[in-house]
Amino acid sequence: MASPRGSNSVDDLLADWVIKAHVTFRGLACTRWGIAGGPAGRIGFHAILSGECWVRTPDSATATRASAGGLLLYRPTTEYLLAHSPDISEPQSPVRLAPLSSEHSAGNVGLLCGYFDAGSANAALVNALPKHVFWPSAAACPAPIAALLKVIDICSQGASASPAFVLERLLESLIIMVVRTVAVPREALGVVRANRHPQLQRLLTAVHREPGRRWTVRSMASVAGLSRSTFAELFHREVGESPARYLRNYRLALAARLRRQGGLSTDKIARQCGYRSTAAFRRRFRQSMPDGA
Repeated sequence: MASPRGSNSVDDLLADWVIKAHVTFRGLACTRWGIAGGPAGRIGFHAILSGECWVRTPDSATATRASAGGLLLYRPTTEYLLAHSPDISEPQSPVRLAPLSSEHSAGNVGLLCGYFDAGSANAALVNALPKHVFWPSAAACPAPIAALLKVIDICSQGASASPAFVLERLLESLIIMVVRTVAVPREALGVVRANRHPQLQRLLTAVHREPGRRWTVRSMASVAGLSRSTFAELFHREVGESPARYLRNYRLALAARLRRQGGLSTDKIARQCGYRSTAAFRRRFRQSMPDGA
């Protein structure tokens, strides 16, 4: 039975998610090498098919050993380094590249790399994902994902090597399974749903573009092209909270990001986030921090 409209199920969103996988490298990276960064605006991936390498991610002070069956999935802004050895600290081109099934396989790392293009219509769902997902080995992966990676490995090399379009279809199934596995915040799912509704998408675009505007439920309803009562009911059903609460939480999240970036005074942050009183902004901001910090 289909889930009711407004459900927080990821499956409801993935059912009509249009995503395209692209393979950019399938082979052995030989001797010393380091890979960092990725295609701008897209979700990138590195699947480790054979051998061992080392991975640095933003949440780890040291490199982690990764082996066959490991997977790194990352959003465009994620800083990471995939390298031949733990002493490599910056990107460098491999000394040699070779096919996966070659005499050079011993001691080298087999990689399948590429990116997923979800299109601008699905940007909200992409932005709801963690900055990166990293499982260092087949044993660390959830069982269904490890099994699919094994199939991808088999189809990538040897006499059974498949053309790129076969791997791309398998990879599209892989990212759907990953999204179903990782924790996507409930509030993020609401924003994803809202961005699929033309009138709510128009309103959210305006709020995100002008967070300091004197927004009221009535003015938000006007931008959405709906009556106040219809808008309030629709927004709460799709997003899971009232327009006023969403606006407050968005402004506080924006303020936290601006503070981390530095360069703006508290007064300027308060005004940019829609607070006419810096003192009121300080109080509200302190209350929103863990333990009132």
